[in-house]
Amino acid sequence: MSTDNIASWNSSAFLIASISGLSTCLGGLLVLFYGQPSTNKLGHLMSFSSGVMIYISFMDLLPEAVPVIGFFYANFWFFTGMLFFGIIAKLFPEHDHDHEHDHGKQHDKKKPPGKPSLKDKEMKRIKQVGLITALGLSLHNIPEGIAVYVASLKGVNVGLPLAVAIAAHNIPEGMAVASPIYHATGSKKQAFFYSLISGVCEPLGALIFSFFIRDLDDYTIQSLLAAVGGIMVLVSFRELLPVALEYLKPESAMISNALGMIFISFSIYLLHGSSGIHGHEHSHGHDHSHGHSHSHDHSHSHSHSLDHSHSHDPVSYTHLTLPTKRIV
Repeated sequence: MSTDNIASWNSSAFLIASISGLSTCLGGLLVLFYGQPSTNKLGHLMSFSSGVMIYISFMDLLPEAVPVIGFFYANFWFFTGMLFFGIIAKLFPEHDHDHEHDHGKQHDKKKPPGKPSLKDKEMKRIKQVGLITALGLSLHNIPEGIAVYVASLKGVNVGLPLAVAIAAHNIPEGMAVASPIYHATGSKKQAFFYSLISGVCEPLGALIFSFFIRDLDDYTIQSLLAAVGGIMVLVSFRELLPVALEYLKPESAMISNALGMIFISFSIYLLHGSSGIHGHEHSHGHDHSHGHSHSHDHSHSHSHSLDHSHSHDPVSYTHLTLPTKRIV
């Protein structure tokens, strides 16, 4: 294969990763067309997004990591991610969480001269939630970009369904970034900008892999994804759910949270179903047995050797056997 063909093929893989990542912007746009910002809408969007992120972490990222790096190290990196991001979140300037704002009542009449009102403090805090969420999701999107890029190197028919499935859960992640920014600033440009930054990190991950870390192994990427799961759980419990519970009754917040989990469960089903790993493994077993059925004396030994070799196929976040050494 010529150098030109390789470059063109890599460009196609990068384009697919970019489409997947930039779907985060679609989530941002949905927030902007959702009407004027209100505390009720913000609460529902935050609760819905937290459900998405919690479900992804516990039902996708951790279960994918355990078969590759083991139960102990999957949990080690999960809690390391929580600790790491907790330290980063502390570096953000803290704003006083004065809960006497009575959900939208005006307090500016008694505001001391030169000091920000309670409303100002509340808006700054909500914007901070959006910024911290954007940072956490940006870290999450980098390894996803690598996964889509490497899958696309195997073939567009492999990478494109994976990209579509990942794009489905990037949409509510974009909502989690844009909704607090839009509510706090009233600026559609800012809300869209931060969701765009988060989405751009997915093709950025593809670029980093393509030019700098082509020898990244599966163990490393699964450790990173387990840590990202910890980050997403911390963002949900530290930032998103507290905001939701300030503006919603617990019952309403629970419903939105559950809807987020239900939504993302279909996305994960699509993600795993589109790769067809279970059907692929099953059909291999049948193909091998039929292929050697003509040899009655040796078919049993052949099936044993095939089963043994098959058990060493890499287990990966994308449920794909990739063309390079165990990368993702």
